[in-house]
Amino acid sequence: MFQKIFGWVLGGVLMVSFTTVGAIQKPDETAAKRGEWGFGPTMGEVVSVTPPGFVWRPQAGATSYGMQVAKDSNFKHVTYAADNLEFFAHAPPQTIAQGDWFWRFRYSDGQDWSAWSSVRSFTVPDGAKEMPVPLKADLMARIPKSHPRLFVRPEWVADYRARIAGDLKPHYERLVLECDKWVAEPPSTVEPALYDEGMKRGSDPWRKLWWGNRRYTQKVMNAAATLAFTYILDGNEQYAQLAKDLLMACAEWDPKGATGYDYNDEAGMPYNYYFSRTYTFLYDRLSEEERTRCQNIMRVRGQEMYAHLNPRHLWKPYSSHSNRAWHFLGEVGIAFLGEILE
Repeated sequence: MFQKIFGWVLGGVLMVSFTTVGAIQKPDETAAKRGEWGFGPTMGEVVSVTPPGFVWRPQAGATSYGMQVAKDSNFKHVTYAADNLEFFAHAPPQTIAQGDWFWRFRYSDGQDWSAWSSVRSFTVPDGAKEMPVPLKADLMARIPKSHPRLFVRPEWVADYRARIAGDLKPHYERLVLECDKWVAEPPSTVEPALYDEGMKRGSDPWRKLWWGNRRYTQKVMNAAATLAFTYILDGNEQYAQLAKDLLMACAEWDPKGATGYDYNDEAGMPYNYYFSRTYTFLYDRLSEEERTRCQNIMRVRGQEMYAHLNPRHLWKPYSSHSNRAWHFLGEVGIAFLGEILE
């Protein structure tokens, strides 16, 4: 599942061959409804980046998609093709030259391919920003095999440690002030409460608990992540131990409970990203048993968030919560890449 995160963000993996099979029905090209992203590039669109992102309506019964780009509307000279795409969106790993272009898509039901969609034209103007999207394998290869992986890489740690006595000193001192307060008075790790039975969604009591659980979760999980990060900088054992205590205490919370993403995403989002940060910062301080415990928890929490976002967010991207959540899910995917194998 966590490897799929990268494929979802990229909109698929580049393939360059198409299989000719019996065609099924034509694709559904119903225009976008309220709240939907719509086809892109649209007919005659002048894009601002190269390559543009290609998006089309998800097709009922589709198991994969294919798309082509050509200089001619008859596609006798296809210059870019992608096949066996998992999603109904695709970001090519190479630029498309200045000029007028045409694109189309089709889908497979696992046995046959549909007919091709309508042909849409677009123009890449002079000066379009070059933004080729790396292949999933290339992106994943850039992630360190060891930890930490978020905000700081293993090879950067020594430099940061040297700089806390120089240009980073004011920032470091503010971190120390925060950490010392938490050492003196650690935040509570009691699991947040569920909504009372019969509590009306949107009511004042409901909103108080909904937002209160977000603030409560942020407080304890931010403390853990900040303590762990500061430990990376200065090796303070007190900070590391308290961060670990907080992390493992919060790992005991029910992943489908009050801080589950589906139950209360405002509490679930900060839990997931702060937990991932603390885990990667403290990785070398955790036993194998503790790492496994963290991985098991984030497998459940990450899958829940992934199931909510994928694939709907590619076609219905206007939810403010979802637009935050996929960034945070990316942190989970990076921190646990290769450790949660789904």
